[in-house]
Amino acid sequence: MAEICKMKFKEVNDRIIKLTLSLFLLNFSQLAVAQVTQDSISLSLEEAWNRANTYSKEIRLRGLDKEIGKENVINVKRQRLPHVEVEGSYGQLSNIPIFVDGIRNDAEYIHLEDHTTYNAGVQAYFNIYNGNKTNLQISEAETRQELLTYLEEETASAIHYRVAEAYLDMQRSMEFKQLILQNIERNEKRLDQITKLYENGVVLKSDLLRAKLQLSRQQTNLLEMKNNVELATQSLNILVGFEDEQPIKPVDSIQVNMLKAEQTYRDYVNDALEVSPRSRIAEKQIEMRELQEEELKADKLPRIGLFGDYTYSYPQIQLYPYETAPYLLGIAGIQLTYDLSALYHDKHKEEAAKIAVERQKLEQQNTEDQLRKGVKASYKHLQEDLEKIEIAKMNIDQAQESYRIVNQTYFNQLSLLTDLLEADTQLLQAKFELVNNRISARLHYYQLLKITGEL
Repeated sequence: MAEICKMKFKEVNDRIIKLTLSLFLLNFSQLAVAQVTQDSISLSLEEAWNRANTYSKEIRLRGLDKEIGKENVINVKRQRLPHVEVEGSYGQLSNIPIFVDGIRNDAEYIHLEDHTTYNAGVQAYFNIYNGNKTNLQISEAETRQELLTYLEEETASAIHYRVAEAYLDMQRSMEFKQLILQNIERNEKRLDQITKLYENGVVLKSDLLRAKLQLSRQQTNLLEMKNNVELATQSLNILVGFEDEQPIKPVDSIQVNMLKAEQTYRDYVNDALEVSPRSRIAEKQIEMRELQEEELKADKLPRIGLFGDYTYSYPQIQLYPYETAPYLLGIAGIQLTYDLSALYHDKHKEEAAKIAVERQKLEQQNTEDQLRKGVKASYKHLQEDLEKIEIAKMNIDQAQESYRIVNQTYFNQLSLLTDLLEADTQLLQAKFELVNNRISARLHYYQLLKITGEL
């Protein structure tokens, strides 16, 4: 009798502990939900992209590069203006030694009456023709500016995709968390039923232990999902400029029905090859190589320009007879320059530039190959995900029916608890797969938009 009382007391104690723990978890969950609801920020994916455009450091860096490019274009255009220099000097002349008997013997000196010398002048040069090199440099600067614009677009597209990854990862973890909470609630109810059956001697203690273990596993999974939500939220917060711990409530649905009515595969390929930033970057890089080749050819052409040089100096020792007096000397005219050494110095440079153009064209072809591969992979994966979604829905219906049947047969003592727990796990897994497939479909869709330059 004492042993029976002791066992009854232990069982009652276990039930009290379990009930206390359940109440604690329930209160904690309600408190956590209330806190998140109070402090969380509702955010759509479109709003997240807009914030990333403002707060992303990588996009801002590309923007600054583009501003530098604008200034470089203006600077190169200013090279068409005349080059003007002013100069001035002041000094003291020494007496002039004359080595009558050679430099090894003492010199005789010519003593100057005034040792002062100074001059001030202005020089100007206006380019008329330099082999069209200035125009080529302007075209190169403008092409580089366009290249920087496309690089900024590519960076923005990449950041948008990373934002979508973090946003969808957060949504996945939140969906998993809700499914686990529902499963925990179902496990708790089942555990209560099994506990009553055990107390009445209907089921074995092993069933009770298995049910408790199943509940403990799901509670551990719940903790993992909570951590995953926090990690994904932090990643998203960094990208969109929020504080690390700022809770976010996603408002976009994970449904993917609207993706079925999008463009065809051929449309995506055409967009990738014609309007995507990567395709335009490859085109501009070829243009820059061609302009650099033309600049080297321009070095072999003559340069013609107007020049002027006006100098105010003292004393007058430029022309004979000399005078100890200030004088003004001015000269203006046209200047023709031709660099003969460019005929042999630039020969191999031109060959290297020509090869660089061919290499860049081959690089463009490689880029197009990669774009087509990326489009096809993303498009096929998207279609595959859409098929998996339909299959997952059917799996859920089947798993729910299987769980219902096994649940009834178990409590009618016609099946084992292991069968019931397996059916429960399969139902949860089927729901996980549906969420995973929906998230995967959206992610592949955004990947497709990123490749085609539409994200």
